[in-house]
Amino acid sequence: MDIHTKELEYLLNNFWCLKNQTPTLYFNIKNNLDYYKNFIQTKLGSRLIVNDRFIKLEKIPSVPKSYMGINNFTDKLEYVILFIILLFLEDKPKLEQFILSNLIDYISNVATTLKLDTIPNWNILHHRKCLVNVINYLKDMGLIKIVEEKKLFTEDTSAEGLYETTGLSNYFVREFKNNILEYQTINDYINDEFVNQNENIGDVRRYKVYRHLLFSLVVYTEDLTEFEIDYLRKFRGVIKDELSKYIDAELELTKNMVLLLYPTLSREKYDFPNNKAISDIVLMVNYKILDKINEGILKINDKEVLFLTKEELMRIIKEVRNENLDYFSKNYREITQDVFIKEVINYMSEYSFLSTYETGYKILPMVSKLVGYIPKEENAQLDLFGGSIDG
Repeated sequence: MDIHTKELEYLLNNFWCLKNQTPTLYFNIKNNLDYYKNFIQTKLGSRLIVNDRFIKLEKIPSVPKSYMGINNFTDKLEYVILFIILLFLEDKPKLEQFILSNLIDYISNVATTLKLDTIPNWNILHHRKCLVNVINYLKDMGLIKIVEEKKLFTEDTSAEGLYETTGLSNYFVREFKNNILEYQTINDYINDEFVNQNENIGDVRRYKVYRHLLFSLVVYTEDLTEFEIDYLRKFRGVIKDELSKYIDAELELTKNMVLLLYPTLSREKYDFPNNKAISDIVLMVNYKILDKINEGILKINDKEVLFLTKEELMRIIKEVRNENLDYFSKNYREITQDVFIKEVINYMSEYSFLSTYETGYKILPMVSKLVGYIPKEENAQLDLFGGSIDG
């Protein structure tokens, strides 16, 4: 593995590299572009944007998954507000300042003009929280700076704030080759760059296979076309050698799934495991399921898929909670059992550990790859992979 691997991994694991935030890393990447530029162009077919303020590798997945969203967002309204603010910032030059009251009026007017399903109502606390969350995200991403906030908008609808644009907002959204107003499905956006090209042969097929591997947590065969499966089988050795040169990961290919195994789990990549306590809880549920499979209590099929009824999965989650409740954060000790079960199942679904079917759940092979448990020691904490005790 070359010393520059970490630079490429940073580009893969982060939205972009901003010079004013990480100048040393920015110049290391820029000065060594020749090392991995060919890999990015010929294997991923991805756009690499380099200018005097940032370096960005555009990561367009072959198959979109829910965990590829913005980790801090939990409501569709936050995405709506985000893109309206991007419209607001579009014509504003670097260092121009604006106030919160003008921003919220703009958001309301645009949402009303476009006749959106949800028009933000700033008298509703949840809507104000969504806006504040988006503003904090924009600040963290380097698109705006918070100059002054005397009161919190979540606490007072008359609160005012002063913000400054950094001039980076126009680079946030990818450029499209075609008229997106004609698009009807998410796949239209995904495949925009390949319109009028045969996706089953040549460069496009190669791009999609490598994007499956590097932009997804795990790839199940159901997400692959027969042409992509054929490419993986024929060029498995080439892919493995290529990845070992540029990425600190091992390719694992079974008849049912493909994934990259990293020697140390990155909390940035796909954000699982991450710093939320629910992440650690899911690891324990995975461990419990795998343990029951190994003991012969539960049976998987020839595709390594386990079918559980809703009641069976709920029983397993209840076992994990009852056995480890003392190690949970206050939040997960106090919420009702029904809410706890729902949150665990939703999280497992989001990260491709399970999917639903008519009468229950399909437990997918990835469950066996990410597991964890708490040693029953005095003062042990729920911190398998850095999970926050605050939930």
